[in-house]
Amino acid sequence: MESSIGYTCVTTIRLYVATSFNKCLPGKQSQLEEELRLVIVEANKNNTMETTDWDERNLPSACGGIRNPNAPILVHKISKTVKSAGIGPIANTPEELRRRHLRAKRFQSDKPVKRVELSLFDDENGTIDYQGQAIVGTCTDLEKPYFRLTSAADPATVRPLHVLKKAFKMLKKRWKKTKDYSYICEQFKSMRQDLTVQCIRDDFASTVYEYHARVALEKGDLGEYNQCQTQLKYLYANVKSGQTDEFTAYRILYFLFTRNQSDINSLLNEVCVRGKGLSSGKHKPCVRHALEVRSSLATRNYHKFFKLYQDAPNMGGYLMDQFVGRERVEALVTICRAYQMGVTLTFVAQELAFKSTEELIKFLATHGVTQISSKHHLDTKSALPALIEYSKSYKRVDLKGQI
Repeated sequence: MESSIGYTCVTTIRLYVATSFNKCLPGKQSQLEEELRLVIVEANKNNTMETTDWDERNLPSACGGIRNPNAPILVHKISKTVKSAGIGPIANTPEELRRRHLRAKRFQSDKPVKRVELSLFDDENGTIDYQGQAIVGTCTDLEKPYFRLTSAADPATVRPLHVLKKAFKMLKKRWKKTKDYSYICEQFKSMRQDLTVQCIRDDFASTVYEYHARVALEKGDLGEYNQCQTQLKYLYANVKSGQTDEFTAYRILYFLFTRNQSDINSLLNEVCVRGKGLSSGKHKPCVRHALEVRSSLATRNYHKFFKLYQDAPNMGGYLMDQFVGRERVEALVTICRAYQMGVTLTFVAQELAFKSTEELIKFLATHGVTQISSKHHLDTKSALPALIEYSKSYKRVDLKGQI
């Protein structure tokens, strides 16, 4: 028999979503959308949509971790003063029971809602089917533009698995030939959407998300990359294959970029359990590399960090590109404090992994440092204030699609 979700459940979920958006912190809406999507997908997966008390559930972290204002206020015991005034518990009289019944009927529906669509997200999961009732597409087009879903997907516009596999091969060839990221990104978002509405969570799905994530990394699109990374985390829990070590390494580097300490700690705990410790030789080279990057930053061992930057495996270098500038500024501050009499540009360029002293001079100029006494010497005392000021601009990171 087909399952359904009652009207009251739908109402409380919608209220939870609306409240979350009302309480969302400035600039955190994209993060909130991703958090809400994960909450609802997880509840649907665990069949806890109706058993979850959405009024009691705390709002997502994008709302500042505040308590749900819809949660009922705790009623304390009636004081002796109140009792003496003649106010006590309401008796269960026939009239009171009738009124309660009438109030309850306001939240009931004659027909259960079998399928509910929430248009909350701009990614491939624009529409969520709470029942997980997958459709089977009939579209045969290899290329299909991406449109945000605002209603139930039409099977005639959705490509089935065998067509998606052909489209994937075509897109890989197209990317190698043209490097047209705008086109490729749209096509992959459309493909991911077709996978989602058909509830396809197999090895092929993980391959699609992995490929799109790598393309996004290559083009520096961390928002799109992170949407893929988030889905891969859940796909890897359901499929046996997949490049789990490669993308675990990317997640470590990504969290180092965002400086999300709570997520870093959670991921390190996960890696510890899997590899019997952070320094275990059981980790694959890419994971060991990412862990060493984390350790070098934690201990401010910049010499080691920039060596690791030059030897990053797979596409780790693209992620490190996103925060190497920040770490160069931090390292320059340390160097300026240590070498108060000045330092040669050749030494600094080698330590911070610049290709040449000319590249270093350009970097210094863009960060407000022009105090170079000669082509081969940096006036560290004069450069320090500007570098300290620039280091403050790297304290916060806000990304679309951030976990």
